[in-house]
Amino acid sequence: MKFELSTYGELSLESSPINKMTETFSRDFREGIDINLGVGYVNDETIPNQELLECFKDVLNNTTTYKNPLNYGAAVGSLNLQNAIKDYYCNNAVGNLQESDFKNLNIHIGANGATSILDAISDILPQGVIFTVEPMYYIYTETLIRKGFTICPIPEDSEGAITSVLEQKLQEHSLDKISFFYFITVNNPSTIILSNKRKKEIIEIATKYSKKRGKIIPVIFDKAYEDIIYSKEVEKPISPLLFDTIGNIIEVGTLSKLIAPALRIGYAISKKSELFNALIQRTNDIGFSAPLINQEISANFLKKNIKKHREKVNLGYLEKAQKLISLIETHLGKHILQYSGGKAGFYFYLTFNDIETHSKSDFYKFLTRTTGDINIDEENSTKKPRLIYIPGEICVQKNGEFVELGNRQLRISFGFEDISVLEKAILLMKDAIEYIEKKSQLGVGI
Repeated sequence: MKFELSTYGELSLESSPINKMTETFSRDFREGIDINLGVGYVNDETIPNQELLECFKDVLNNTTTYKNPLNYGAAVGSLNLQNAIKDYYCNNAVGNLQESDFKNLNIHIGANGATSILDAISDILPQGVIFTVEPMYYIYTETLIRKGFTICPIPEDSEGAITSVLEQKLQEHSLDKISFFYFITVNNPSTIILSNKRKKEIIEIATKYSKKRGKIIPVIFDKAYEDIIYSKEVEKPISPLLFDTIGNIIEVGTLSKLIAPALRIGYAISKKSELFNALIQRTNDIGFSAPLINQEISANFLKKNIKKHREKVNLGYLEKAQKLISLIETHLGKHILQYSGGKAGFYFYLTFNDIETHSKSDFYKFLTRTTGDINIDEENSTKKPRLIYIPGEICVQKNGEFVELGNRQLRISFGFEDISVLEKAILLMKDAIEYIEKKSQLGVGI
């Protein structure tokens, strides 16, 4: 006998590609030897441990402002945190939003980071076609597919999703089958920054098709990495909320990348609507918004420390990004068709000329020490240093038009590891390429 599962449950029995890879790698991960550039951990050096401890004490001691911080909170979230997020936007010119703009906007705190908000949105909107950018945010798109949605990926260029292709793809689908649009303003995995021009065009397209349909098509803008844009060359992002004319925009943000992931603070900002009300109720159904103590600590931190801390965070990532650019160009440059990264977030996305990077490739096997050649895989009965990355194959649509390209791409996360480790990682990639070239010269099948 076996359990009777829902369709989602049945599809969840098979681990996603990223789940399989990370589970296999982490089972015997050796700290200080192996290198994990796959998991998108933030830079530990930027997490403000002492400041958060002081905020924790302040919250517990100030019962006038922070009432019952260790008790249950409301589904919509802490009023203190809502006000702190609003002040953060207004005092730091985030998205060009002003105090007057927030008179028509509402803030909702998710149950468990931004991911919980995205998951809730997929529960309260009807199944259908979702338009998103490719390379795709593989974790969310995998979830959406298991929930019965159809993904229609839109390729990107240096400004983000190509809106002419979006228009073309929309015409290939029935209006009543469109569920919502989902775009990351600093894309994960590619870190391509969605320009203000493209944001406006996406919203205009969604608004036009909403009017054709007679029902609102929501557009979700995920700004998870927008707070850590550190390049001075990038135009200042404008919040998509300022382009909203029919109430179809939801901006999803997080404090995970800017302050600390373990706080689990994600938030949504939009005009009041049926969708916004349903989002709050969905949060209530799964146990209210994030732990109230975490919300109050975050509110206190935003009020006292955010300006100086944000500068420190961005400087830390800028220094790492500049070093990594130098390493990539020096050691891998002649093998790379193109790469993106180094302006925001903590990812680089590499496209090789002819080196395949998928999980069955020699490049991947060399770096995970699974070639079967003892001279490559082991040294003194111990596996040599291993390295894991995110293969581009899981960031493109299966059987789609960019599969071949995805097989030559990879994402590396540079947030967590020290610069010296990052250098070691790039040199290991160089070794992997030399291994492939040697096999080719010897006429061994690759």
